[in-house]
Amino acid sequence: MKQGQILGVDEMRRQIELSHRRSTVRGIDPILRNTRQALLSPAELKAKRQDNGDLLDVLLPQFEEFYNFLSPNEFVIAAVDPDGYILHIEGSSNLIENAAKRNCIPGYRWTEKDVGTTAIALCLKLESPIQLIGDEHYCRQAHGLTSSTAPVFGKDRKLIGIIAVSGPSDKAHPHTLYMVTTAARAAEQQLRVLRRNKELALNVRFLDQVIATSRTGLIIINSGKQIWRVNRRGAEILKMDNLEGQPISSLKGLKIDLDDVQTRPESWVNKESRLKINNQTLTLIHTVQLVMSPEGERLGALITFSEVKEIYRLADTIAGTRAHFTFDSLVGSCPPFVDALNLAKRAASSDTTVLLQGETGTGKELFAQAIHNLSDRSQNAFVPINCGAIPANLLESELFGYVEGTFTGASKGGKPGKFELANTGTILLDEIGDMPHKMQVKLLRVLQTGEVYRIGADKPVKINTRIIASTHVNLLEAIREGRFREDLYYRLNVFPIAIPALNKRGPEDILALSALFLAENADEPPGLSQDARDLLCSHPWPGNVRELENCMQRALHLCEGKELRPEHLSLSPAPADRPTQAGTLEEMNRKMILDTLEATAHNMARTAKILGISRATLYRKLKQYAM
Repeated sequence: MKQGQILGVDEMRRQIELSHRRSTVRGIDPILRNTRQALLSPAELKAKRQDNGDLLDVLLPQFEEFYNFLSPNEFVIAAVDPDGYILHIEGSSNLIENAAKRNCIPGYRWTEKDVGTTAIALCLKLESPIQLIGDEHYCRQAHGLTSSTAPVFGKDRKLIGIIAVSGPSDKAHPHTLYMVTTAARAAEQQLRVLRRNKELALNVRFLDQVIATSRTGLIIINSGKQIWRVNRRGAEILKMDNLEGQPISSLKGLKIDLDDVQTRPESWVNKESRLKINNQTLTLIHTVQLVMSPEGERLGALITFSEVKEIYRLADTIAGTRAHFTFDSLVGSCPPFVDALNLAKRAASSDTTVLLQGETGTGKELFAQAIHNLSDRSQNAFVPINCGAIPANLLESELFGYVEGTFTGASKGGKPGKFELANTGTILLDEIGDMPHKMQVKLLRVLQTGEVYRIGADKPVKINTRIIASTHVNLLEAIREGRFREDLYYRLNVFPIAIPALNKRGPEDILALSALFLAENADEPPGLSQDARDLLCSHPWPGNVRELENCMQRALHLCEGKELRPEHLSLSPAPADRPTQAGTLEEMNRKMILDTLEATAHNMARTAKILGISRATLYRKLKQYAM
């Protein structure tokens, strides 16, 4: 039997007979309506009507049309919910009064277990249109009546209600059942329309919220390049309201060519534009995507955009340049180290340029990160760059960036330099003492003007970048030797901080750092034997804190017990002092480099570490001395 289909005569008789048998078994009173019939309280009935509001909103206007065909003085019409409760009934007052005597009024439940065989009960059970006449009803109270019912289905053919019409049995006609069934199908169609409209409205509201709450600026334009929609973030970036309805050309500097977008879509991805808004320049990165109909008609375009400084703010996350270390990471209690810490904390409270000086491995970058993290710029980028490790011909593009087409192999759209990436944040110019002389001139200009020129650009980019420089080189000596500009030195030496070498910090700091590195690298770190402590405190530590950290990590791999001993530390004895040799300073430097190279089997990294210079400086010296 198909759901919702009118039963044939034989099948109808069979279902009526089965229902009568079930009614007898259930103990339904065949004379009077069952006094155990479920009844809703007024509050429960009100809640039921609210739950079925959509159904009633559709059915009640249809009931009025029914009376164009059925006499209200002879028939009543009711709306029933899927649980069998009558929600609403209409008819003359006399008919309603008589219906009340049969419990056929709102609030009563009309399932088979409540009232036996009725058109409503069978319709609920079979989910098909039902018409009963006279004694086909189980209870004698209804033998003088005819009842016609039809199910109303909702989404996924789920029963959501029933239309029921009842009148005198001598007015019974098959046409009544078809009328009720037609009304049910019309209600279903209307409910489908309402449901689709609600879903459409919900989808539109959802899309509106997606657009409104997007963290990226969005502009939607029509095919005539008029602005149809600007989201909340877009208005915040542009600092403009009421853009809807205006041409996109009203945003001076944002030029959109939809024909070119269609033919060359890849060229409209992550473009850079500079807009003039309220006499200020706003630099945006934007992407334009066409919106096409299924038939291929151009409807408009979606423009997504962000302010360049927001892109740069994310650069620390993308490039892994976020500062991780704080002052809590810096361990030490000796007076020189505590003095350096106090100076660094004072420096963090301002945007003053800081110059960190100390031997290689003393933790200059850790100090720089700690200063950044304690400053007002802590939520923005921290961008380090080693000025001595990058070849001179590449250092300029790394620091200042370049525009598109500057040289072969240049990235499409150009590339910002480290100064731009660090805008509103901090840049660490590590090993500033090894910066090529030519670049020192250009850096000096940035410090003086607060602007950078990308290579190939004809306009500068204004930056707000805090500068921290660090070096192991004696800059005053480098100035005397002509390797470092004196004017740049005084620009950098605003807030100098000297970080002491590890062998100047004393046994307490050495042992405290050793314990820290062991705890960071082992869940249950071993202890240090007294001999190991003595060896650690007597070692000269030419590689400073970095060498100590490496030593502890290596010792953990070698130690299999709960105590570290001297053999686990793998420390070489301190090199004996070489006798003073006569000769020029250049000859002495040359011999020192040569001797160290031989001692390290020409290991450049180890040689540079022992000599206390960067590898870039070592290579320059080798070229200078033709070694």
